[in-house]
Amino acid sequence: MPSVLSTKLLSPSQKNLLLNADLGLTEYNAIQTRALELPKSISEEPYPNAIITSQTTVELIQNFKIKTCFCVGEKTALKLKSCGFHVEIITENGEDLAQNIIESYSEHSFTFFGSLQRRPELSETLKKAEVSLREIFVYDTLKTPKSFKRTFDAVLCFSPSGVDSFFKGNPASTSKLICIGETTARQAQLYSKSVFISTRTSVESVIVKAVKVLK
Repeated sequence: MPSVLSTKLLSPSQKNLLLNADLGLTEYNAIQTRALELPKSISEEPYPNAIITSQTTVELIQNFKIKTCFCVGEKTALKLKSCGFHVEIITENGEDLAQNIIESYSEHSFTFFGSLQRRPELSETLKKAEVSLREIFVYDTLKTPKSFKRTFDAVLCFSPSGVDSFFKGNPASTSKLICIGETTARQAQLYSKSVFISTRTSVESVIVKAVKVLK
């Protein structure tokens, strides 16, 4: 039976997708998040246009006064909508979101809310195009490396930080790396040539890709 390591804990329905495909599963959280203390004024200030790239961020800004959201990932968008936010654009990755903003919204000012360890590509692209951007970090991402004394056929990777954390604990790993998107895949390619990218930026799509790769 092929074995899969997930670098984040999965929901029961997500686990069943793997188990029903006759794949063995081991799971752990390769990263943890820690909310940052912010001045009260941050949550009281109005924000005309906000960039949101993770579900973790949504939980921390759900009481903020945001008029319009530009986001990465369908699940992030759904979470924003469930909190009553208006979502203007949804893209699969940060690079696509930056290009959409540059092409159609470059005259607006934006506030990015996210992790202190966020990837720089989105903000660098916008600033290079002279789009007004302010960054407010609402949480930190902490690596929690763990060493495994076995080899897995595939490792499910959900963020660049998760990739780094996994290889910090398992530097000699030769497992296939199944990644949630291009940004995560680029980080994975620093460690391995056996990298695969899911069709969509969802946990379920990563699992479907793993099943296809291992079957």
